[in-house]
Amino acid sequence: MLRKLKQIGQALTPGAIRQGLAASREALANGGRLTPEQLAALTPEQRAAYDEAMAHAQASVDQTIADARARRVLLGPAGEHLYGPLPDRENMLSFGIGAHLRLAADGFRDALSETVHGRSLPPPPAPPVSADPATQAAHERAGRDEARTPYLADGRSPVVVTRITTDPKRSLEELAAWLGSSGLSGRPDLVYGVARVPDHVPGGFGIRKSSIVEWEVVHAATGPLPAAPPAGIALFDARETWAARRAGEPGILDEDLGLEFLARAGLGPDQCLGIARRVAVDAGSGDESSPPYVMVGVTGVVVLHPAGAADGTWDGMRAARPLQVLPAPGVHVEVLNWLEVRRAVVPRPDQRAVVPSSFPYLPLTGAELLKAYLEIVGVRPSDCFSAQVSGDQPENIIGGSLHVVSTMSEKEPAADGELRRRFRGGTRVVVVYRDAPEYAEGRARWAAYQQDVLQAQLHVGTAVRGPVSGQGALGRGALGALVRTVEGIADFVDGNSWDTTELEKVPHHRYCWPPVR
Repeated sequence: MLRKLKQIGQALTPGAIRQGLAASREALANGGRLTPEQLAALTPEQRAAYDEAMAHAQASVDQTIADARARRVLLGPAGEHLYGPLPDRENMLSFGIGAHLRLAADGFRDALSETVHGRSLPPPPAPPVSADPATQAAHERAGRDEARTPYLADGRSPVVVTRITTDPKRSLEELAAWLGSSGLSGRPDLVYGVARVPDHVPGGFGIRKSSIVEWEVVHAATGPLPAAPPAGIALFDARETWAARRAGEPGILDEDLGLEFLARAGLGPDQCLGIARRVAVDAGSGDESSPPYVMVGVTGVVVLHPAGAADGTWDGMRAARPLQVLPAPGVHVEVLNWLEVRRAVVPRPDQRAVVPSSFPYLPLTGAELLKAYLEIVGVRPSDCFSAQVSGDQPENIIGGSLHVVSTMSEKEPAADGELRRRFRGGTRVVVVYRDAPEYAEGRARWAAYQQDVLQAQLHVGTAVRGPVSGQGALGRGALGALVRTVEGIADFVDGNSWDTTELEKVPHHRYCWPPVR
């Protein structure tokens, strides 16, 4: 006991305390690591324990950085703009208190001085080659086309994107008629797919009504075709329980149900004119109790096929509900996260893409990204069931900034040539095709293109066939509003005005809700 007290007394002498503080300051200055002199003074057992602790710390830091990277859709400059820089390994391994305080202070000052809408300011674009936006955009597009060239598939089919306008009240019927008059309904082997453009083009006063509905038809026809009968249409409502799923089981994609229809009808991709998610818009100018909103979401799926080729199939499926609806064998489904790219290049849905772009290596439209995928993988239209820029869960594409909501939007030419106001949406690029060995090679090229050129991981955040939740309908109180905020639905629509939104009737798990017991 006396010896212990003597050792404690020696340790608390002014000289010993000064020596300990000096050693601590030296270790902190060295990033928390021991100096060579301190390492040399360790016993073999102490050195082994120290090395093990440092290796564990380094592995933990590396895993933290890898996890942070894996959660990002965009890497490189666009990723840093949207999400901030990735964690720094050296800083994380440093235990210097002063260094951490300096980094925290610097980061706080940066957050105050260099933020817009809750994210860092984008880097300044390269000096433009032209003051004309169209010329500048064409210059940047040419650069992207050149960067994509080494990855393109040999012998690829043409990819033509034709956008048409339809009357909102007869949109599907007019699309089917156009497919007939263009001759494409008679040549489904030339059609990759169709998609309802997920934008809102308001007309008249306010923003509630759509003036037109646009469709994009992706095909390989490079010349005129003889007219054919209008396309046949099969429509599936996402609110209806078409498939049986238990809580916890994988959900289904819209395209899975479309593939089930085609399989039952005996139609392959060369007899399919497109599986398209049915996109709906619910907009309101707001009132004293609620702000304006422009909600865009998926309410069903449409399957287009040659007229008379699938008679009775839809009725048979309806009578047999609920169906199993499993992923189709031998079919590849690619879902790309266009939303995060859109956030970088079109930061405000009420305005056009920013030109000159701070991220000129990223496509400016979903159609450009879709075309790049088809050309790099080398998908043939006769193998393709679906090729679309579409949506998923509801999103609010109202205009304005973080604190000010605007019902105005920038005009741009629509498919009919008229200058029209537009709110720009779209969150997913979907491609569904019959798989083949050469397409596996094409997907390897696509992966390299994503990494080298786009600096992206576009599969992240797509939640393909996510597990069906056992949760019942959400309340409309504070908890319900909070959950909808997390899902990105209630950014501008509060609990009161939510009752007026038609998209609320569509369950989160489309076609398979409620789950079976």
